[in-house]
Amino acid sequence: MRNSLVILGILEDQDIEWFTRIGQKSVLSTGDILIEEGNPIESLWFVLEGSLSVTTIKDTSIKLATTYPGEIVGEVSFLDSRPPSVTLIAAERTTLLEITRKELQIKLQNDFSFASRFYRAIGVCVAQRLIHLTQTTLTISTLGVVDKDTEQEEDTGTVLDPDVLEAMSLASRRFEYLVERATKN
Repeated sequence: MRNSLVILGILEDQDIEWFTRIGQKSVLSTGDILIEEGNPIESLWFVLEGSLSVTTIKDTSIKLATTYPGEIVGEVSFLDSRPPSVTLIAAERTTLLEITRKELQIKLQNDFSFASRFYRAIGVCVAQRLIHLTQTTLTISTLGVVDKDTEQEEDTGTVLDPDVLEAMSLASRRFEYLVERATKN
């Protein structure tokens, strides 16, 4: 499941409007590096169009994962100020909406309701990622191999909080709004 759908399902319309007002659209060409392993980052990005390959700086030919439209990157580094442990490279022309750490911190400090929703949303995303990783690790340790068909599907075996599931339709509409507003600028 795209992590921004979880986030956008938990946030409110006024939060999405704030992202579109504050965010800056940027476009990466194929091969451009967005995040480099070991280098601190100062932003959070919504992937609006295109995709990013998740690799390590030691060997960018090995793809660990791919991020697609609807995903947010940089959220873990926002929570934990240590430099990222992966590199993200544009796999194709990729459009992003960037929210700077400074702007986001100001919003979080001044709007406690937003802060509560934002941190809950990030927490749910990190929990989903951990559950998926745990299930994958258990499958590998039990079977000794990764089921390639299962690996390509997104969290099909993961059970989400019913409140989050209810918000998915709304989240999809919010993402469409975010893309529409961000790409017009």
